[in-house]
Amino acid sequence: MGWQWGKRSPKLHRANGLATAVIAAGVFTVVVGIATGDGLQQAIDQKVDEFHGSLQIRGYQQQPTSDALEFTWDEAQAAQVSTSLSDQATEVLSASFKGGMASHGTQMIGAQLMGVSALPKGIVAQITQGSLPEWPSNDVWISSTLAQQLNVAVDSSFEMYFSRDAQSLPTLRYFTVAGIYETGLVEWDAQTIFCHERQVQKLNRWEPNQHQALLLYRSSPFTEAEREALLLTLPVELGVYSARDDYPQLYQWLDLFDTNTWLLGVILTLVAAFNAAVVIFIRIIERRKSVAILRTMGLSSGRLMTSILTLFSRSILWGLLYGNLLAFSLLWTQYRFQFLPLDPQTYYVDAVPVAWNWAGFLVANLLIFTAVLLTSLVPAKILSKILPSQVLRMQ
Repeated sequence: MGWQWGKRSPKLHRANGLATAVIAAGVFTVVVGIATGDGLQQAIDQKVDEFHGSLQIRGYQQQPTSDALEFTWDEAQAAQVSTSLSDQATEVLSASFKGGMASHGTQMIGAQLMGVSALPKGIVAQITQGSLPEWPSNDVWISSTLAQQLNVAVDSSFEMYFSRDAQSLPTLRYFTVAGIYETGLVEWDAQTIFCHERQVQKLNRWEPNQHQALLLYRSSPFTEAEREALLLTLPVELGVYSARDDYPQLYQWLDLFDTNTWLLGVILTLVAAFNAAVVIFIRIIERRKSVAILRTMGLSSGRLMTSILTLFSRSILWGLLYGNLLAFSLLWTQYRFQFLPLDPQTYYVDAVPVAWNWAGFLVANLLIFTAVLLTSLVPAKILSKILPSQVLRMQ
């Protein structure tokens, strides 16, 4: 009965249109917010992992910088780690760091050598000029930011100065630019130069089996149980760290996107719920004569309340349909054509990324539908107590 009342209501009814529009706006905002918020987190996670690795093994409570203490990594330890990670393919690269001053012509800037046993695949994919370095050699990969600041190009050479101690003169090394990369992570691009790890080990007078970090790369994220299992295979002086552990401020900033999305969604849901109450009052006033006659014929209050809620459920369903249709149309267009830009200096990506979090979309729709329908129970309960005699007397 409630469904039939809704079908016969005027299509352009203002209250009906307003309720549908507000519900659609709430769904649209939450779905777009979830997709873009998750997309931004995944995009930045992927970019940070290119430098950091999915996990790092290094000295306990030490940062991945040139100040970190070195440790010896032998074949027996490597075999233990490989055994604990045998379930999924994991690439393990060794790394060491060395800060210095890069110079070319009249330009001199601070930079950090990141010596790795092999270039991470994520960095290789970010190449803009040049080719892969032929290691072991003095070939390096430099970011486009540093290349512009030093005014160097592919096959150019530049020198770097490194200090050993206060009593010694700086050590000078010459490097050749084999390739230029750009990730969009300003903090890393502005200072990181990739070289073969043996270059850093020679500067520090270390043996080939001495490193400052091991970088673990894997396509799927490590679970907490896998981290614990990996930690148990390591010496007590070593720890396991994720990018979230090393850069908490960055991830706190990313988490704000989720908070803001759900906060805005809650506000719009409350507005939609308020409109739901108003629309129910208007709908029942329109149908007051029919309600009075049906009550006189013996229609129970429970059946009447169910009919009222069914009447309003049309607005909810249409709102959900329109909101999702608009949201997914916009998201698919952005996913395909990247027409909404972002400032990479602030957001680390040059366009709004999209992630298809279907579970999150479903939960958002169910929460909005449930919240609006439950809010409608109060006016529906009140209106179900209409006295037929008073209504018919007024007619």
